[in-house]
Amino acid sequence: MSIETFVYALVGWLVGVLINYAADTLPRHARLGETPRCPACGTPRAPAAWSAVVGYLSGRRICLGCSAPLPLRSVVVELVTPAVFVGLLWRYGPSVHLGFLSLYTAILILVTVTDLEHRLILGVVMAPAILLAMGGAFFNDDWSYKSVFLGGAFGLVSLYVMFLLAQPVSAWLSRLSGREVNEEPFGFGDVTLGAFIGLITGLPGVFFALLITLLSAGLGAALYWFIRAVIQRRYTLFTAIPYGPFLVLGGFVMMVYGREILHWYITRGG
Repeated sequence: MSIETFVYALVGWLVGVLINYAADTLPRHARLGETPRCPACGTPRAPAAWSAVVGYLSGRRICLGCSAPLPLRSVVVELVTPAVFVGLLWRYGPSVHLGFLSLYTAILILVTVTDLEHRLILGVVMAPAILLAMGGAFFNDDWSYKSVFLGGAFGLVSLYVMFLLAQPVSAWLSRLSGREVNEEPFGFGDVTLGAFIGLITGLPGVFFALLITLLSAGLGAALYWFIRAVIQRRYTLFTAIPYGPFLVLGGFVMMVYGREILHWYITRGG
């Protein structure tokens, strides 16, 4: 392992720790900067448990207040983030573009965690993320700044249209099922995430990012239905599932492999 790989893996691990901290803190509407706390009871964590990996290795994986273990999600994030960072380093090499892509990746991981756990895509995350991506447009080695801004506009408009359609669809489902459907099928956080996805994938990359999103969301919904209805036999009709992780998947794939996918598509079409 080269020193660059080791250092960037360490950076990725530290970023993973910060992602977990933000995922535990921001949904409680608490400010970043306070001591990490147990999400179950609010007891401050021992310094050795600020990192889930260090907490498990040091035996500090149990909350001193309620005896709840450190979330397995925290361990996964601290392992996945450095792995992805190293993959980006090997693909792009040390560069300003690599720095922006790494920051975008951290944001996508944080959005995935908060949407899966709380059904929240936080404005306090997405507003600076969009500004960051707009600045990164001028350092993008894959797309021109015009392509980036057009992609952001397309992602914003496309997801906003879906947001507007979500309410009448929800009302229609309520009438169809004969009961009130309280879960929002689509939120404004998804709209801001769509704008961010467009900015990091550019135009026409955002078309394929949204296509991957739709296909993966369909497969995910089918798998969820199969597990809940067939295996667990506890499925409820018209249950909404988080849409953000599927947007994240489409955005990340096109952010990293967009040029290859577009080249394959054009070559195949020719």
